[in-house]
Amino acid sequence: MSPADGGDRIGTDARRLLHTLDTARVQRFHFRTIVVAGMGFFTDAYDLFVISLVLPILVGLYGGVELNATALGLLASSALLGAAVGQLLFGWLGDRLGRRRVYAVTLSVMAVGAIGSALSEPIGGLSAVAVLTLWRFVLGVGVGGDYPLSATIMSEYSNVQSRGRLVAMVFAMQGFGLLAGAGVSLAAVYLLPTLDIAWRVILGLGSVPALLTIYFRTRLPETPRFSLSQGDVGAAAATVGSITGAAVTASAPGRSYRVPLAQFLRTYGMLIVGTASAWFLLDVAFYSTSIFNPLILKDIGFGGASSLAIVAQVRELALGNVLIALVAAVPGYWAAVALIDRLGRRPLQYLGFGVMAAAFLFLSLDWTNLIGVLPVFLTIYGLTFFFANFGPNTTTFVYPSEVFPTSYRTTGHGIAAACGKTGAVIAVALFPTLVLAYGLPRFIGLLAIVSFLGFVVTVALLPETARRSLEDASGEDELAVLVRRFSTYLRSLSLTIAQGAGALQGLLADPGTDRDAKVARIRAIEHEADEEVHRIFIELNNRRLSPEVRADVGHLASALDDIMDGIESVSARVRTYRLDRSRPELARFAEIVIACVGQVGEGILGLDDLYRGAPASLDRVIVEVNRLENEADDLLRDLLEQLFLERDAVEILKWKDFYERLELITDRCEDVTDVFQDLKVRYAPGD
Repeated sequence: MSPADGGDRIGTDARRLLHTLDTARVQRFHFRTIVVAGMGFFTDAYDLFVISLVLPILVGLYGGVELNATALGLLASSALLGAAVGQLLFGWLGDRLGRRRVYAVTLSVMAVGAIGSALSEPIGGLSAVAVLTLWRFVLGVGVGGDYPLSATIMSEYSNVQSRGRLVAMVFAMQGFGLLAGAGVSLAAVYLLPTLDIAWRVILGLGSVPALLTIYFRTRLPETPRFSLSQGDVGAAAATVGSITGAAVTASAPGRSYRVPLAQFLRTYGMLIVGTASAWFLLDVAFYSTSIFNPLILKDIGFGGASSLAIVAQVRELALGNVLIALVAAVPGYWAAVALIDRLGRRPLQYLGFGVMAAAFLFLSLDWTNLIGVLPVFLTIYGLTFFFANFGPNTTTFVYPSEVFPTSYRTTGHGIAAACGKTGAVIAVALFPTLVLAYGLPRFIGLLAIVSFLGFVVTVALLPETARRSLEDASGEDELAVLVRRFSTYLRSLSLTIAQGAGALQGLLADPGTDRDAKVARIRAIEHEADEEVHRIFIELNNRRLSPEVRADVGHLASALDDIMDGIESVSARVRTYRLDRSRPELARFAEIVIACVGQVGEGILGLDDLYRGAPASLDRVIVEVNRLENEADDLLRDLLEQLFLERDAVEILKWKDFYERLELITDRCEDVTDVFQDLKVRYAPGD
């Protein structure tokens, strides 16, 4: 349901609830949700990246027979393939069945996949490695499902000012999962009697955090925004009250709404492309170095791992992972948490991609010399992890939870995330082949190009969403878009018009003094207003907006421009008719114009109140402008009656034109209030 269909799609009760949620302080509920959602990402990181430490063990146990090059590639990428499937599947389910109903299922699938991986044995004609590959795929499905659901749930619970930080904190739990994976791997290979038991314990322990968290996910309430999209205003009000501690009620039942799929694809197509391609490019670079980080460290001679036994290799490579995680990866996550709401998503993302591109390029061009100075190499190499997590690895997760409408939020996020994991699969599949064919330096140079393309995509296709409500950022609440995106432009234009009205009053009060200078000043103000109107229409053309918002803003801008045109037209007549002295009726007209223009400015400010469900200030403006316009009509009527008692036809025509142009300014002010009236009828609370 949209305004064009005869109603307010969001609804006033819903808008009031969302305003309460958007302006609330961060509560204990939010931190509890960060832990519940974040444990999924702790598990995700553990499960996805621990395979890089398990692979050397498996190669030692099964290499050459069960684990040839093809089997190794499938095993390394199977969880990533499953994640892409899970992101699409659970993204779709999250929008159809609700976020809460399927949230615990993702952890259940992860736990089953981790336990199955640990217990992998030959079955029928399948080797133990083949069975493990299948279980890793199942595990990946659960991992993938966690992405759209966790991001969306945290985003839809959050306030405007802290939303990016809270969603990023959920994602930052990955850093601790990376450290846990390295720690568990070290402990397993040293404390357990055989390597066959060690790799099973390493993979199986991935089920523990998932199993410990499933119950708490079932206790989370449905997000208020999903409840509102289903028309359940009462449930949304109860959840908002429990989150914020505020006393909120719903006075009217809601209605469910859903953007048709064709309209979603048409309206949000470029955002789908932008979020998906940025995530794809990030994961090509990020997973190339993350999954194969031990092999890269081994190739450059870190710790002499190439000549050591399997246990020693795992030790050296795990220590390398810990070093990079502690020095670069984990600090990058939390730097993003600290700055994502201050600097914004877009700057973090293009800065991260830019530094990654520069670092990869530098490593590629001076590879041999840098290996000779290993601390310098590791510092530059570590920058790629820090700025990946500081920028696109975090922001590509946050962006899709904000730019898509409620009815397609988890679907859109799932599409973007699945494209990312597709990039990861491609990277993992091609890494061994490309490195063998061209060498590590050239492959790292390729990652520099990939990172630069991510920079370009970010700058060209993605908007800034910081400090904007989800309804504004996604464009699904037409009034929110109008108020939040265009009120600054409209207020600036109304202030310019107020300057013009003040200058006209000064001109009419004493037209004989500096007449030409005063007229020139009004003309300059009119040109300034034209430029502001032009900027508004450029903004309308450059933004993804609904037809309703485009029409409303266009009508307001045009009506305001007509007021200023009327003021400039009257001032031009002062010079054309050579007026050299003031007249009482001119002073009175000027007072009415000043009052009307002032009321129009108050009405622009009153749009904020209308957004909060309080149209009283807009009502007062509409009534007062109508009264002033009637007063101008009466004044014009009286003046015309007196004027036609004159005998000089030229004087009659001159003053008739002059008075009518003055009165026309008040008509244009009334045109603006007509738009206010339309907005009030559409968005104000019903009786």
